[in-house]
Amino acid sequence: MFKIKAPLFHFRLNESVADALRNTVIVLLPVVLLYQHYRQAGIGIGVGALLISLTDLPGNRRNKVLTALQSFAIFFLVSMIFSASLSAPILAGLVLLILTFLLSMAAALGGRSATAGTMGIVLMVFTLGLRPKDPLLFSAFIVAGGAWFHAVSLVQVLIRPFRSLHQALREALLATADFLTAKAACYNPAVPLDEAYRKTIALHLRVSEKQELVRQLLLSDRTNARRLLNTTIRVINLYEQVTAMHYDYAIVRERLVQTGALPLTAELITLLSEETRQLSRIVPTPRSLNTLSNDARYNQLTGELSIVAGRMEKEDASVINGILINTAAIRNLLAEIAADEQLAIEDLPEPEAFLPAEVAFLSKLRAHFNLRSPVLRFSLRLTLLFAAGYLVTLFFASNQYSYWLLLTIVIVARPKLALTWQRNLERLSGTAAGVLLASLLLFLIKPAVVLLVIAAMGLLCFFVWNRSAYARSVTGITVCVVICLSLYHGQPATIISARLCYSLTGCVLAFAGIFIFPVWINKELDELAHAAVEGNLLFLEAVAGEAALQEIRLARKEAHLRLARLSEGLRHARVEPGKADLPGLEQIQVLNYRINAVIISLFLAGRRPEQHQLERTMAYMRGFIRGEKPVTNLPEILYGQQLLKGTALLEALSLELIKHA
Repeated sequence: MFKIKAPLFHFRLNESVADALRNTVIVLLPVVLLYQHYRQAGIGIGVGALLISLTDLPGNRRNKVLTALQSFAIFFLVSMIFSASLSAPILAGLVLLILTFLLSMAAALGGRSATAGTMGIVLMVFTLGLRPKDPLLFSAFIVAGGAWFHAVSLVQVLIRPFRSLHQALREALLATADFLTAKAACYNPAVPLDEAYRKTIALHLRVSEKQELVRQLLLSDRTNARRLLNTTIRVINLYEQVTAMHYDYAIVRERLVQTGALPLTAELITLLSEETRQLSRIVPTPRSLNTLSNDARYNQLTGELSIVAGRMEKEDASVINGILINTAAIRNLLAEIAADEQLAIEDLPEPEAFLPAEVAFLSKLRAHFNLRSPVLRFSLRLTLLFAAGYLVTLFFASNQYSYWLLLTIVIVARPKLALTWQRNLERLSGTAAGVLLASLLLFLIKPAVVLLVIAAMGLLCFFVWNRSAYARSVTGITVCVVICLSLYHGQPATIISARLCYSLTGCVLAFAGIFIFPVWINKELDELAHAAVEGNLLFLEAVAGEAALQEIRLARKEAHLRLARLSEGLRHARVEPGKADLPGLEQIQVLNYRINAVIISLFLAGRRPEQHQLERTMAYMRGFIRGEKPVTNLPEILYGQQLLKGTALLEALSLELIKHA
């Protein structure tokens, strides 16, 4: 029996919401306390806390300490050097461009360094707008703001060292629940199969991202790695079990449409999705009991499916029986996650094997100092865009808000076209909505205290949605900025027109700049497709060769990551200019995803693949990787009404794959 029980009034803030509340208080508190008598100090500390808070990515204690030290160094040096150069516009421009290039190259060192580098560039832009008179004092205020923020953040980590990992586990379960919902659509004839595959593959990418974050958070703190290892392994195994629930859905739909089994199967899988979603609210700590009890409906659905299967032919009944076995395994995993049961020693992997290989600092940088590197190309592009933007700010030097142009560029410019286009749309729509809302509020509300409370709520919205819904985040910060500056400087019409004008100009420049040192993914799609197939081949060889469990898990992880890279590449390539064969590559993507699912089902079932079919399958996959065109005597596997499973389905899919070589 599987029950998830939660207290009647149980409530837990999402980590992003809790962090947003924390960040808002940390940023506003020094400004409010020091504004009356030490205005410059309050603003400097507030700006330092605001910018350094945006470098605070999910992580454990070690991650956050390293991020803090890195950010302190960057913020102090950048604020000191750039503010000291502001007295000479030409010198300031040179310093701006040199530091922009160097800080954007920090992306070569990893995601945390990239974020710290970007915030260093943003700090320069803020410094250009604030124009501090005492560089050393201003730098001290900025670092004090960073120290104030990290003092609170690190205390929080000491009290709850695994909060980021807990949230990552919950998000991985939520993504798996969405994946189950998409799986249910595969048994619904009203949903086109191509659409169902697109959704499942998109969700595969999302689940892979969440699982990779879980691995990094768990394994980067090796001292405490085993504490949550049981839950992590089961969350990853849960997705594997869901993926293994795979058939030739076109034939399954056609053969079972008149039996009544399809809607029952879809409802059963949807029920599992709901239970997974509810489980995400209590993981990793089981709670005392109350609600979720779908046992009655689960038993009813499985009973009805068993009755339907009893009236079917043996081949069709085997599909229903396989679904029942798989759903039972999924439900058992959910129960084990809820109960936090210990895994057997032999089922525990060696965590260090799943960590990425350590690469020396200089080696990382050296690898990106060539024009094929997307990091170098983007750094050069951003530097040139900043050169153009800085000239505009010099031309409009009398306008104290001209620095918003550079701020917009650094925020919306991204290495790839798809991300830059999306960021542009979100920036413009969020700015327009924020300006409209702020204008209405300023017209309707007169008490300054009320307006300041609304501005604080806008800052909170900025923090809540900064990483998940950027357009909403921009709306929040625009409301905050327009209201605060209108109260401080007056002339709201000037502030609003400047916000709109410089945001629009910055977005236009950032988008036009995509064609300077462009980073096109469509040139890499063939390589990504071959790598994805090779990943599946290595996974199949590990399973068929009965390799050690850890080797199979590593091969599975690599296959999933390669498929995720192909999916991400196709998503970016859809908006790029070029002549990539997207329909053909999307078909390869679907076939590769289905091959991966069949390999997982063979692994979980512990079945030894039929040798001749296995050899042909591997030969077809190797042929695709080598780019060999199929010869005329390739065996044809007739689909028709034949329901293929296991190695037969694997051979059929690999045969289809080599036809796209």
